[in-house]
Amino acid sequence: METSRVKPGFNGVVGSGFDGSSRRAGGGCAMGGGGRGVPVDACGVAMRAFVVAATLVAAVVMGVDRQTRTIRITLADTLPPLEVPVTAKWSYSSAFVYFVVANAMVCLFSAAALASCRRRGAVVPVMVGDLLALALLFSAVGAAAEFGILGERGNSHVRWAKVCNVYGAFCERAMAAVIVSLLAAFANLVMLMLTILTIHKNSSFY
Repeated sequence: METSRVKPGFNGVVGSGFDGSSRRAGGGCAMGGGGRGVPVDACGVAMRAFVVAATLVAAVVMGVDRQTRTIRITLADTLPPLEVPVTAKWSYSSAFVYFVVANAMVCLFSAAALASCRRRGAVVPVMVGDLLALALLFSAVGAAAEFGILGERGNSHVRWAKVCNVYGAFCERAMAAVIVSLLAAFANLVMLMLTILTIHKNSSFY
């Protein structure tokens, strides 16, 4: 008998991709059809749509965040206090600027990836992009959260006064944007894990 020399691909057959006939059944998420493209994971699409919406909301909320308060400054006991308007704005902090730029970049990438989710050649580039997006989101959230905590509590060791007792609304909107972006980061992580799981289930090489 002649032994069949078939090298295992993603589905155990040469030339068969994710859409081959030997594809295994998925888990709890339904796999959309498409014999010509990459099968679409309904959970993955929903997660990516959430990442697009969440990063957009986080970038917009932080990008429009500003508050002006009038502060009284006493120069001398014999003089009346001066009322000086002081504004807090997201662009005054490099951490918040990085946060807005990172969320905007992840939003644009996720929207482009969502549009090309059925293209077979986009699988590897999208996975690499998801890894970079994950790193961007977590680093941006960490930087913005650290700056927000500093504004909330101050730092007595270097004599940095807290400012959130003055700019309360500004700090609340900033922290809301950070929380939304953190949710987007976790959704991106789950989405990446689902993609890896889908590739593993559709591969007989392992």
